[in-house]
Amino acid sequence: MRRPGLGAVVLAAGAGRRLGRPKAALHLRGRWMLPRIVAALRRGGAVEVVLVLSAAAREAIAGLGPTGADREVLNPTPESGRTGSLLLGLAELPEELPGLLVHPCDVPLLTAAAVAEVVRAWNRCPDRAQRLARPVTPGGRGGHPLLVGAAGLPRLRSFPPDRPLRALLDEDRRRVLDVPLAGDPGPFLDVDTPEQLALLEDLLARPPGIEADPQRPGRD
Repeated sequence: MRRPGLGAVVLAAGAGRRLGRPKAALHLRGRWMLPRIVAALRRGGAVEVVLVLSAAAREAIAGLGPTGADREVLNPTPESGRTGSLLLGLAELPEELPGLLVHPCDVPLLTAAAVAEVVRAWNRCPDRAQRLARPVTPGGRGGHPLLVGAAGLPRLRSFPPDRPLRALLDEDRRRVLDVPLAGDPGPFLDVDTPEQLALLEDLLARPPGIEADPQRPGRD
């Protein structure tokens, strides 16, 4: 039987209180970003994508169209912590995953090229099962998605819902593979407030702009 490929979980259960609406319904220049995130993860290397929503988020995206995810899971207690959403999504994926990509929906400008670059760097590691990989800016600032190798998944499954995912990175920094990405700010730009949303809208309006469409061909 063929072993499963990379799984992915998109975290989209946040209430978006500072933004004023659930982030799952985030639009940039009139385009709904959630399906584009799912497409970027799939085209970048994920075989299965699970989307985790809250009841409010599911209501906010009702009628917007398909998300493109393989499965959608409802988190009944999103206020317990983002890791709770991650655990619900992980439970929907095969037990023997080679690795898991985790991406929050409030980092909307993810491209397939960025995902593929992280996956390629991780695949080149002979000890990739032990590794956690993430994109970083040339200056070393971490971004998303986070790729957790198979050996890290049992540890992740033991986390309580309120324990931040960063704790997995902090447990052993020697296992963290930082993948520098230059010229693609998408993995590092999050949207928490109307001001940040306006900034991204402004950036996208300026030629040559930022490539915000993960369905365009990525770099080889």
